[in-house]
Amino acid sequence: MASIGIMGGTFNPIHLGHIEIAKAAYEQYHLDEVWFMPNHIPAYKSEDAIVSGEDRLEMVRLAIKDIPYFKASDLELKRDGNTYTIDTLKLLKKQYPQHVFYFIMGADSLFSFDKWREYQKIPSYATLLVAPRDEKSKNDIMLKVQEFNQSFNQECFYVINCKEIPCSSSAIRAYFRVNDAISVHNFEKEELYLSERVFQYIVNKQLYN
Repeated sequence: MASIGIMGGTFNPIHLGHIEIAKAAYEQYHLDEVWFMPNHIPAYKSEDAIVSGEDRLEMVRLAIKDIPYFKASDLELKRDGNTYTIDTLKLLKKQYPQHVFYFIMGADSLFSFDKWREYQKIPSYATLLVAPRDEKSKNDIMLKVQEFNQSFNQECFYVINCKEIPCSSSAIRAYFRVNDAISVHNFEKEELYLSERVFQYIVNKQLYN
């Protein structure tokens, strides 16, 4: 039996904030692996703003290449239609009944959790690990975690203590949109919080110009 963290997201693109959260979850909750799982079509986002699943998966692979306990998964990319967490977790339990799953989410997702599809069933399939985000205070996060744990009558939500990195995928995309002639030399002076491999992949394929 292995303890597997599931790091879901659009990863459009993946950045160092994602990596730091996954490392903290791995260390603090004694996980065996963390699987990075790019969404196919997230139910809450427009498909028009998202680069191809193939590009997002390749950026994930490049970002985690040197970390042996991180894996890239195309499970959600293979599915049709909108992506819902409950469906993914049911599928994982069916395919890997020997594993114990931990679903890693940001604090922004925590505060909308009760709007998710079949959210009441999710703790039956995975323990929820919540990473802080700068717009939510740690006290507010702890109170919300306690509220959900009480409503489920079990300890199913836990907080990840990790360094917050002030970056976002949307800010990275915006940067590339206004820097058409960007070169790899800018990587050293711009705080984009991208691995160099991912940065060069974006530049070479002109993903967000």
